[in-house]
Amino acid sequence: MPLYLDACALAKRYLPEYGSKRMIEITNQFDRWGGLVVSGFVEPEVISALGKYARNHGTSSADHLQRHPAIVDQLRQDLSDSAFTVVSVTDEVVKQASDLLRLRPEYTIHAGDAVHLATALTIRSLRKLKGSLVFVTADRGLELAARAEGLATFNPVREGIGTLRTIPGISPS
Repeated sequence: MPLYLDACALAKRYLPEYGSKRMIEITNQFDRWGGLVVSGFVEPEVISALGKYARNHGTSSADHLQRHPAIVDQLRQDLSDSAFTVVSVTDEVVKQASDLLRLRPEYTIHAGDAVHLATALTIRSLRKLKGSLVFVTADRGLELAARAEGLATFNPVREGIGTLRTIPGISPS
């Protein structure tokens, strides 16, 4: 069962913050989970998050700003690796994201979150991948919306890798 990573989860692979070590461990074991899936929208979102982090970290900002291009290059290299399946954002995904925002105003998600959720739901409905997906996010509102839409979820901030292993359908170690 592949893991679908939203921007918040993937950014943790590159940022020194809580949950980062867990995301590095999870993404380094991509074959255990059946691969990693992301939206084509994830690249600009993660690059934006990396830039924001670099700008907002006080006296260390200069160092983070200087390292920013190299970190972005690493992200791009990782996304081109066979571990990742990058799903294009189609007109249908944008429509589905818009419909989620229109029909489910109780979801505490933003436009980018809706694109990630719609991408995962599209993959599930088209059965492009074997089995189901586990939606990985560190955003609580998006996690709840994904669950409400019937997706298995994993939050690397709150849950350990052992929890991920207990989700039905996850590949055995």
